[in-house]
Amino acid sequence: KYVCTGGTESKFGIPLSELDELQQLVKKFKLSIIGLHTHAGSGILQTDAWHDAAVQLTKLLEFFPDVTQINLGGGLGIVEKPGQNALDLQAIDSSLTTIKSAFPQIHFWLEPGRYLVGDAGIILAKVTQMKQKSEMTFVGIETGMNSLIRPALYGAYHEIVNLSKLNDPHTMLSNIVGPICESGDTLGYSRMLPETTTEGDVILIATAGAYGHCMSSNYNHREPAGELIL
Repeated sequence: KYVCTGGTESKFGIPLSELDELQQLVKKFKLSIIGLHTHAGSGILQTDAWHDAAVQLTKLLEFFPDVTQINLGGGLGIVEKPGQNALDLQAIDSSLTTIKSAFPQIHFWLEPGRYLVGDAGIILAKVTQMKQKSEMTFVGIETGMNSLIRPALYGAYHEIVNLSKLNDPHTMLSNIVGPICESGDTLGYSRMLPETTTEGDVILIATAGAYGHCMSSNYNHREPAGELIL
């Protein structure tokens, strides 16, 4: 729900139920509407999402004859969890081409955003401590929500592996946590890591190429991970 920008519970946008009121305001203030924009959210892997949005917005063209651009938003998802299927860009292209050909006077826009760079970045951090509480093992690493706030802010999932013991059996249920004095400073809940994990091992956090370094901070007087571009 933290990355959903559509629907009546989100602060963004104008609901279609207020279309009549919108038209009245446009007429009252003599506005010229040249663009329509929608954005459903982030991490979408269903290829029909943008087709459905395009159909919905093209239906509004009769009410706004000055429109020359339709922005279908972003949210193109990347594979983050095991078992997910990658987004089929060819299917999206095919469905949108059909709509675009029916409205040659309209420029259709997409916002690729995180899709372009999410997979291009990772976080590397050493294990600083191991802690056992009841049946849960906590793997403490040298950075946390100050370097990658997405798990704490959105409940986002990032694949996490122990690079130093990559080929060892993954049999230890673990929470991977940072050094910040916050319970929410957890990068991954209930992940399987090797029981051989120990201090000094290098942990890799995947799909951190977007909304990672740009949203980092010195929170709790902790310097975030440095950024290296290769």
